[in-house]
Amino acid sequence: MAGRLILLTDLDDTLFASERSLPSGTTRTHMAAVDGDGKPLSWQTPQQQRLWEVFSSQADIIVPVTGRTSYALERVTLDFVSGYAVVSHGALLLHKGQLLPAWQQHLAPQQAAAATSIAGARQALSEILARQFPEVTLSLRELSDLEVPVYLSIKAPESLPPGLHQALLDVAVAHDLTLHMNRRNAAMRPAYTCKAATCDYLLEQVLNRQPEDTVIALGDSLSDLKFMAGSDMSVIPTRSQIWNQLEEHAQ
Repeated sequence: MAGRLILLTDLDDTLFASERSLPSGTTRTHMAAVDGDGKPLSWQTPQQQRLWEVFSSQADIIVPVTGRTSYALERVTLDFVSGYAVVSHGALLLHKGQLLPAWQQHLAPQQAAAATSIAGARQALSEILARQFPEVTLSLRELSDLEVPVYLSIKAPESLPPGLHQALLDVAVAHDLTLHMNRRNAAMRPAYTCKAATCDYLLEQVLNRQPEDTVIALGDSLSDLKFMAGSDMSVIPTRSQIWNQLEEHAQ
């Protein structure tokens, strides 16, 4: 018996990229996502589209594993086999758009404390920004998804200012949250917002992973590595945070 081919895949900057992220002159072959107003937002390059065609024609189960919320995932035009999805940086495990009942029971005892931590972090960060970075304007939002508090979103118009990283890390630690950060965005997340733990639960408890199964993971950022480590093989874009880190170590 050959077993199943199970694909766990990040979305943005892996299977497609927004207009903002695509280099100028890049060919756009397929519109992969729209914004909240229904306007084109993200596109696949010829290489991303080819990769998607190969995997989507062969995989038995395809699971998006994404920082997108459940409603942002609905704006993606790709078709994911099986109906399972790991969204909001791993906080929620969905099946056909609904929170899996067993996962809902897992989250319930933790939600009140998480909401308190996220609100406290927002207040502390607002005070630090006003005191230490008065020239910086950031968007701070306490995000909930399907009524579950999932993370504090921090966005800059262009890029997060130098020197802010330590302040973000200090606030996250003080409020028992973990910090995810890239050039333009950051997120402070409660413990249950974890792609790796959610993917592990999905593979072992829901999909009943067998030794004959083959699990392939796709991702681009360092925060994806933990969930990718649970796979048998991984695919990494060569224009990505992970690839850049590998190149630095190889030199």
